[in-house]
Amino acid sequence: MKKKKIDLSFTSVTRLILVFVIPILAYSVGLFFPLLFLYIVMKLLVFHFLINLFIFSIALVISYLILVISLVFSSAFFINIFKLKYKEGEYEKTLEEKNVFKYIVFLALYYPVYKFINVFVLPPVKSFYLSLIGAKIGKNVFLAGEEWISDPCMIEIGDNTLIGGKSMVLGHIGEEKLIIKKTKIGRNCLIGGEAFIMPGCIIEDNVIVGAKSFVLKDSRLKRNSLYAGIPVKRIK
Repeated sequence: MKKKKIDLSFTSVTRLILVFVIPILAYSVGLFFPLLFLYIVMKLLVFHFLINLFIFSIALVISYLILVISLVFSSAFFINIFKLKYKEGEYEKTLEEKNVFKYIVFLALYYPVYKFINVFVLPPVKSFYLSLIGAKIGKNVFLAGEEWISDPCMIEIGDNTLIGGKSMVLGHIGEEKLIIKKTKIGRNCLIGGEAFIMPGCIIEDNVIVGAKSFVLKDSRLKRNSLYAGIPVKRIK
């Protein structure tokens, strides 16, 4: 078995450094504003009075909301300013591949923020954030909670569609190569809880996907139909 050589090319080393530097900068910016808010509040309060402790409790809740907003905008800013939205294709798993580098940094910026937002179910905030970083999100889309939209810049969700809790919608899969494909979900669809949708799928309008169903890679689910199972089959 051949040993893999460590890639020490200038491009790979530079990109490896950026994999750490860009997220650190983004999260530092995101944390600055809520910490500044708390710093100002603490300067103004005298904790000898119980009412000030209550006010500080309110300030902590407000600082959480500021943190959510700050992280959303800071991560989206860095994703867009560094043009980290990657493209469809099949790529070798190396930092020499530009789109693999983009994928890694994008995920490092996106994953913690989206998980943080999911601590509380905030569907409008999640939809707004996904739109900022490349997802095509229609009107009245409802993200039920703890769902995982793995590759926003590869995902399209139509109007009035509900994505059930703990479901997963993927735009990539790791095989011998990193395969990145767009996944499209049409209008007026219902994706049941804990459903798993692989990359390259096209789900047409008015489709129901049953809970805990598994939609294979590159599948096409026809409009006005009900699908369920592992893998999914058309029920009616």
